[in-house]
Amino acid sequence: MCTGMCGETSQSPKRIRAETATTGQYFLCQNGTQQAPIGLTSTQGFSAVHKPEFGNYAQNISGNYFNWGYGPAFTPHYDKDSVTELPNITFDGVTAYMVGWHIHTPAEHPVNGRRSMAEMHFVHADADSNYVGVLAFRIDPAGDTDSPFVSQWPWYIGFNETKQLTNVNQDLDLALNEVDSFDNFWTYMGGLTVPPCSEGIRFFMADKVLTVSNKQMQQIMGMSAYSTRIEQQVWLQGVNQ
Repeated sequence: MCTGMCGETSQSPKRIRAETATTGQYFLCQNGTQQAPIGLTSTQGFSAVHKPEFGNYAQNISGNYFNWGYGPAFTPHYDKDSVTELPNITFDGVTAYMVGWHIHTPAEHPVNGRRSMAEMHFVHADADSNYVGVLAFRIDPAGDTDSPFVSQWPWYIGFNETKQLTNVNQDLDLALNEVDSFDNFWTYMGGLTVPPCSEGIRFFMADKVLTVSNKQMQQIMGMSAYSTRIEQQVWLQGVNQ
């Protein structure tokens, strides 16, 4: 999961190890107990706890569509005074606001040992701008039927065109509808999948795959570069707990 710094290029594993040794800046990337992504399986079942409640998703949101250097991304227009008007999720007594989405290729979370061709993260932060929740959508092609959500994208911005911004309106609720609003999901406590690998972020992974047409999948892949962190060991993430 990238953050509001999506436009910055992540550093190589070799560079991360070197800086961890000398500055401790990326300490959690090496020894964190709730790192992400992890593998998920059908034998784990789905979560009966931490179910997110959705608020303000049924609206058109204006924002910037861009390429974060590894694929399509979107950040809504908001400031500190208007953040509570954004689409949001409430879980465990915390309300978190959708401050951006971005694409990873291939998917970061393997399910039953298989990675989807892409994965989309709806990143949520609390009112103090702390990242606390991620809605994760697997994306795969399925014939000639377009995804209504993906059809909203204004399209091509290459991964080397990170300074290009396009103002758009998006109905984010379409994405939720295409995965049955997370009726079945896995959840765990994880962290940023790029340095500094900060933990304390609850991931929600929809069981249903968001399907796109073959043409849409080609467009997504054409805009993307490899951006998937190696699968992390399951430790204290507490899958579905």
